[in-house]
Amino acid sequence: MQHKLLWEFPKSLETDRLIVRKYEKGDGEDYFALFERNKNREELKEDVSEAITVKTEEEAEIRIREHEAEWIARRRLVLGVWLKETGECIGQIWIEPDKWEVPSFELGYFIDSGYHRRGYALEASIRSLKFIFEDLHAHKVIILTRDTNEKSWKLAERLGFPKEAHFRESRAKDGKRWGMLYYGMLKDEYRKTIMD
Repeated sequence: MQHKLLWEFPKSLETDRLIVRKYEKGDGEDYFALFERNKNREELKEDVSEAITVKTEEEAEIRIREHEAEWIARRRLVLGVWLKETGECIGQIWIEPDKWEVPSFELGYFIDSGYHRRGYALEASIRSLKFIFEDLHAHKVIILTRDTNEKSWKLAERLGFPKEAHFRESRAKDGKRWGMLYYGMLKDEYRKTIMD
């Protein structure tokens, strides 16, 4: 198998309504605006570290450059979700290699709360799964989510991911407890659910 650093794959994915692409130099302004709008910081603070740590446009641009470095090193592939119609950045997809030798990857996602219930998360996730299974040649994709994040686990189930585990009350912070849900999809399952 070719070394992961030599793999060539698309940096931009398209759907009918969206462009899902690798962040580029200069995207910091859009990235910062994404967290500033519609109480996204508050909604995402438990699940997306940038919602807390990125407090200025400069910090956002630095984070974009870090995402570029992670992409080149193949440690983490982070893509912004842009509306084709307006060019507005409305979300993010991240793909983290779990085990390159399998290969398996973790899929993560969020959409600006002002754009919920319009199918954008589903659309971006389906296109991302195609990228992971077909371009990255994954054998398995996993989704890990808090059991308290109903939107996230419902999306995993809508995508056809079988639930493999529920680690009940396995995490705690500030006196609150929650569990983690573990979903996994094999390439054969992808072919039957997403490709059909």
